[in-house]
Amino acid sequence: MLKKLKLFLFIFIGIFVVLFCIFNGLAFISISQYKIKQLFTWIKNEISRPPNFLVSKTTTTLDNLETPPITISPILIFQEPILKYKNNTLILSKFDIEAPIISVSEFDLKLIYQELKKGVVLYPGSSNPGEGYSIIIGHSSQYPWEPGRYKSVFSLLNEFQKGDLIYVVWENRLLTFRVEDKKIFLPWPKGQETTETIFPPSSQKVLILQSCWPVGVASKRVAVKAVLVE
Repeated sequence: MLKKLKLFLFIFIGIFVVLFCIFNGLAFISISQYKIKQLFTWIKNEISRPPNFLVSKTTTTLDNLETPPITISPILIFQEPILKYKNNTLILSKFDIEAPIISVSEFDLKLIYQELKKGVVLYPGSSNPGEGYSIIIGHSSQYPWEPGRYKSVFSLLNEFQKGDLIYVVWENRLLTFRVEDKKIFLPWPKGQETTETIFPPSSQKVLILQSCWPVGVASKRVAVKAVLVE
């Protein structure tokens, strides 16, 4: 009897894992591709890095102090012509991801989910990017049979690190935001947190990117806070 129970649990868990991966395949593919890219970049850097014994160890004096690096505006890092973008667009160059930003005039969940098939959504009631406190939401994963090209557009949000750059083309202007913080939280009503409580509005011009977390589950939220580079 115990053997049959173990076999049943093994089969059940196996089927659950397979179905979970199928339902969230696009998101896991995006995550895997990014991790592989990171690994190859690390290997390349390690191969090209000179051995430690070749690095000169000299006493620091006023004569051999290195010249401080020149600060380059983050806007100059972005190479694509702005005229290429006909619509408002979110650009996550770290992940090679671009998505149209859809504005929704009222808080209507059915309408929001409908627009998420076309890109990411500027949360109703929040400011336009670059003007105040802006919240943009997007899918981290979605069922494969659901229509739309942006079912896993925010699957890599948790990979953002402090200092990373996020670009927004808004009304033919390029806006550059620098990542300042990232948090995972349990939203209301199950939890006590909201976007505004974890990242309180201030005088800064802020962009919040938010999605469900972990990938394939909607129990929590991951939010990335970025501040406008002026």
